[in-house]
Amino acid sequence: MTRSSDGEVIMVTGSTRGVGEAIARRCAAAGARVVITGRNTERGEAVCAGIAADGGEAMFVAVDVTDEAAIERAFADTLQRWGRVDGCVANAADLSLGALDGPVTEITLDGWNRLITADLTSAFLTAKHGIRAMLAGGRGGAMLMIGSLAGVRGNLGHDAYSAAKGGMVALTRSIAAYYARYDIRCNCLNLGFVDSGSDRVEKVIAYPGFRDQLQDFHLGAWGTAGDIGGIAALLLSDEARYINGASIPVDGGAYAASHMPRPTVAAAIPGFPPLRPGHDKAHNKD
Repeated sequence: MTRSSDGEVIMVTGSTRGVGEAIARRCAAAGARVVITGRNTERGEAVCAGIAADGGEAMFVAVDVTDEAAIERAFADTLQRWGRVDGCVANAADLSLGALDGPVTEITLDGWNRLITADLTSAFLTAKHGIRAMLAGGRGGAMLMIGSLAGVRGNLGHDAYSAAKGGMVALTRSIAAYYARYDIRCNCLNLGFVDSGSDRVEKVIAYPGFRDQLQDFHLGAWGTAGDIGGIAALLLSDEARYINGASIPVDGGAYAASHMPRPTVAAAIPGFPPLRPGHDKAHNKD
């Protein structure tokens, strides 16, 4: 690949593994100096060592992305070491909180607040201090949100997560509209199902019937972390200078097929829960 980000400095939150690590490695391969963040120091240092072994530059900063002071310090440390920030990826999320989610009638207020904090407030804090660091350099830059299809089409039974990712899409557009005057772009990648290699994803894939169902709606395939890394690196580089405020599905075609899993066609989908008595009539009035 071309070294389209030579000399630039890019921070990727939640980059000690999975999608975040893949993005960081691709950015480093494109010539960027990369800031790895996360809560696991051992994994973070291992990613930095791997990037260095491939001829790149990276530093690790331990960060809880829900802690504003910690995020602010991370950018300050970056500026102290490299004197600039050119790009930032809001990728970190706490997937361990999934058990708190559900249909809106079943979510507790505490669960809602924790999920919104982990999945949306963290992106706000990252953008706030990342853009401030870019503004300090006066050269502009690129902000990238790692969202989800749940934010643009909803996710059955995961209402808090869907709300958080939908908020990320709206935040992306608002940031783009205002900060374009400072040559700062902001885009959002809405990911479909990605096999990031985590234990959680492996359990989901192993669930009976899930593989066939997922392939139906992802048009035969699902993504890997590497599939996301290259797209992210491109959007952070000047090669994508004319892409701003975009909400981009990266899903193997799942969004194109998203008209299928609706209650009105439930009878045509094997294994889909049956409609409640009278529900089909209520939604198909003349």
